[in-house]
Amino acid sequence: MPNTFEYADWLTMTSLDLLESKRAVSQHFNTDYSKEFKLKFPVGDTVRVPYPQQFSITNGLEYQPQAISRRHATVEFFDPFGTHFEWDSAEQALKAPRGRDKVEKEILEPAMSRLCAEIERRCALYAYQNAASLVGILGTNPTTYDATSAAARQIMQELACPTSGDRALIVPPKVMRSIKTGAIALNRPAMDISKQFRTGIVDYADGFDWYESTYLWRHTAGTTTSPTVTSTQTGTAAISSIAISCTTGNTYKKGDKFAIASVLPVQPEHKGTFGTDTKTFTVTADVTAVSSSATVSFSPPMYGPGSPYQNVDALPVASAVVTMWPGTTSPNGKIGQVGLAIHKDAFALVSVELEEPKSSSVELVSQKRDPDSGVNLRFFRQWDGRSSKFINRFDVQLGFGTFYNDACAVAIACG
Repeated sequence: MPNTFEYADWLTMTSLDLLESKRAVSQHFNTDYSKEFKLKFPVGDTVRVPYPQQFSITNGLEYQPQAISRRHATVEFFDPFGTHFEWDSAEQALKAPRGRDKVEKEILEPAMSRLCAEIERRCALYAYQNAASLVGILGTNPTTYDATSAAARQIMQELACPTSGDRALIVPPKVMRSIKTGAIALNRPAMDISKQFRTGIVDYADGFDWYESTYLWRHTAGTTTSPTVTSTQTGTAAISSIAISCTTGNTYKKGDKFAIASVLPVQPEHKGTFGTDTKTFTVTADVTAVSSSATVSFSPPMYGPGSPYQNVDALPVASAVVTMWPGTTSPNGKIGQVGLAIHKDAFALVSVELEEPKSSSVELVSQKRDPDSGVNLRFFRQWDGRSSKFINRFDVQLGFGTFYNDACAVAIACG
């Protein structure tokens, strides 16, 4: 008798290879931590991943020890999801000559294509809602490199994003079309221009590998009326929410971007400012104003002078103006897709093992992890005697976390 688990492992590994070949957005998440999560995590469970410790500079010869103050990124695990199907002739298809090719083409490829689309969609949602830096105009498509990759690159450089080759820029096809057309006038090698017209996409520019994606989300901005900071903020502790004075009924939507007057970003290493553009933050939860006030949660946390994690030159003061979607005129209720400039240190993508069913009716079971992406895929096949069918299912469970979502992730507002 042949070892039936040979077929289970083949199904899982082949499917995993097919799944990996289709990823675009999700491949630019940090998956280094997947291998550390060996336990099964329930839905809604969270774990903490530590950031590197940062230190301040001391002056003089006197010994001035600093407290070890560790920050942690929280990774939350969400509902498992997958693709499920059933057939009557699975054994025959798998064991017949050339059966594997037929199964791969007619069943595994479409199943993995749908599963990949769901992974991409979920990653794109998490990334746009949690990217803190911003370029572009919501509701208007950018048409130049300067408005997309050059603007995003400037922010990343100023905030000390690693300059390794892990930067990607992901835009909707309509934006890719506009950028490619505008590139004709640029003094670029003929080979580059030729490749753009053969493939239809910008390949590499401004330090980014370019991608187009149909999985990017459309965002509807909240509605606000003259929002201002309610009270002056003080101290060196992290500030991740702030009271805003506004009009009752005003709304702040998860994924909205905002800036506060006179709150400027600083370079992470020397803590100096580098311009007059205010620092942007992203709203992390929907909220509606009550009694002319709303407490808005945001990311990244704000650290003022005196903190080793200082990321702004000054904390907000009372009555400071809050600007929603800086760069967009009258953003209330505006709708637009959100592209991404992203480095792998922006977000964590963790894939964990699922329970392997143990039952006399379970014929095949296999669970494999891709060594490069960390994505874990479970397959099992179960016999249903009531319908005389083999039930087949592929399942994945993912967790997401935020690392450096200001330096390493820039939302690109589009139309």
